[in-house]
Amino acid sequence: PEMLQKYSDSDWVEFLPDRNGSTNSTSCGMRTKLQTIAKSNALDVKREIDIFARKFKYYLMDGVPVHRVLSSNNAGTTEEKVLRLTILNPRSLFGTSLELTRKRRPGVSNVGIPSNFSTAFENITRLSRSPPPALEKNLDEEEKKRFFSIETDLSPGPVMMLAKSKKDAMILLCGLKLLLEREKMISY
Repeated sequence: PEMLQKYSDSDWVEFLPDRNGSTNSTSCGMRTKLQTIAKSNALDVKREIDIFARKFKYYLMDGVPVHRVLSSNNAGTTEEKVLRLTILNPRSLFGTSLELTRKRRPGVSNVGIPSNFSTAFENITRLSRSPPPALEKNLDEEEKKRFFSIETDLSPGPVMMLAKSKKDAMILLCGLKLLLEREKMISY
């Protein structure tokens, strides 16, 4: 939804505002916006957000092609992957897994591939559009617009990716932030 697009360029941190402290684009900004909408009588806005959240879940369940950046020192070291959401319980995303795997091929297993990544959705602690300084100098302007990363409380560092386009990066980050914030609001 247009009202949430401005939050796609900021970092999301589980319990803190983003690192640049801007009040308009912090992770708490989206949280506050969603809480305000939840308390309001704006049914059309609630419906628009619900529709986007549902479509986004299906988008992720189908698998979104991305390039995993394998080295923070060299942007050219990437591997084509698919970011996929596997929902176990339709009532809650907790217990759901977010997986980054190679494209599925008939008869070929993805189990045990070292560059694959899988995490429980509730373990995500940070989403970022900011590449690490060592990588940023190696990315061109187009790649910087497509860059995003995911961190969990269990990962040794960010899982860095390049979306296929700037629009894909915006949709992925806005959608992931929305789903994470909604789950946290429901769980409190």
